[in-house]
Amino acid sequence: MSLRGKWLLFKTQHSQLKQQIQQAFLQPSRRNLAVVPEKFPADIVTKEREIFGGRILTAATGAPLPQHIILFHGGAYTMQGTASHREIMTSLIREANLRISYVDYPLVPEATVDDTLTFVGRAYEYLHAQYPDDQFFLMGDSAGGGLALALLQQLKSQQADLPAGTILISPWTDLSMMNPDLTTAAKRDPYLTLDTLKKIGYQYAGDHPVTDPRVSPIYGNFDDLGPILLYYGTNELLAADDQRLVQKLEQATGTDFTVHAVRSMLHDYVLWLKLPEAKRTLKEIKQFILTGTLPED
Repeated sequence: MSLRGKWLLFKTQHSQLKQQIQQAFLQPSRRNLAVVPEKFPADIVTKEREIFGGRILTAATGAPLPQHIILFHGGAYTMQGTASHREIMTSLIREANLRISYVDYPLVPEATVDDTLTFVGRAYEYLHAQYPDDQFFLMGDSAGGGLALALLQQLKSQQADLPAGTILISPWTDLSMMNPDLTTAAKRDPYLTLDTLKKIGYQYAGDHPVTDPRVSPIYGNFDDLGPILLYYGTNELLAADDQRLVQKLEQATGTDFTVHAVRSMLHDYVLWLKLPEAKRTLKEIKQFILTGTLPED
């Protein structure tokens, strides 16, 4: 673990961050203007559309390569994307000349899985039609990682065109929060709490069982999903479920994957872009997308 990582873990463990995060999850703002065209650097070209009850913002250089990330942001299905999501987009665009489409999907409490999963499915089809020559990758962090996996499974069941690969960062894949190992894991996490996530999970599920694969993709089919790159921190609450996810991937057929359990890292550590661990992760993601080859674990 890097010195900067140790400092971040100490800081988060000895602050009011956990209380602040729970309040933000349960009383989310809808005035977040972090991922909007005017906030991007002048060398990044953006195109914004409000369609299907949500928003898509596509960003790239003037002459990008055909690789195209569809990005689903985290935030427990209640919060909008952050400045860190915008900075990740800018970093990958500048360093790899990728095109990235940020998907601003419907959120709890205004929406449930029916609205959200329907929207991201339509957004996927729309982007394929708008950029027919591009090579698409799904990428999501936390709730966005679970949403990316749910969409991937849905595309497979519908026999639709699958993305060239999928990147999951600290994905939230079981919204039931019933895994008994989560109780122990929660003691190590400096800002996620079991009760808050369980409450939001049932809100997101709406009229569906919280174990419905559309809500909690860990209960879905993992066969023939294409290459998957998975990252999570060993100090996060969801590490216990990420380990179950690894078991599902190991049992699947036709799904190649690489897993990086990053020692002592907290949930969604990649949002702290100055961390050496975050820089290394983004470098590996960039190489995966540009080469189509999964990095070694």
